[in-house]
Amino acid sequence: MLRKLAIITIAVVILLLAGFFAFRYVFSPERMNQIGRTVGTTFGFDHGVVEYYSMGKLVARFFNVEKLTTASGTYQNSTRPYRFGYGYRDLNKNDVLDPEEASLGKAYFEVPVYGDYIYYDGKRDPRTR
Repeated sequence: MLRKLAIITIAVVILLLAGFFAFRYVFSPERMNQIGRTVGTTFGFDHGVVEYYSMGKLVARFFNVEKLTTASGTYQNSTRPYRFGYGYRDLNKNDVLDPEEASLGKAYFEVPVYGDYIYYDGKRDPRTR
């Protein structure tokens, strides 16, 4: 009887420890950030904006970018060192999508993975200020 109780106690302790470590792995801050980034880049943003910087200066801005995609090789299993997307280019960098810029249509662009770029949700339609 005492032996059965000891075995059950040890099994319960092992299950509790395994559950604790599994919970810590799944819900760790790093894991939650990774999940959030995956959801953000998979489903994209409604009014996504990509800003590309070189030496701390804004070089290009793109509006209405649905999502950035990491490029992969055609015959390779590795990813390429850039991300690409489609968006309206802000030619005069005034943070508004002007009618002339919208008439040019969406442009294809690439940003290096190791470059200085920001991809965020603009929270508003860039046609309005």
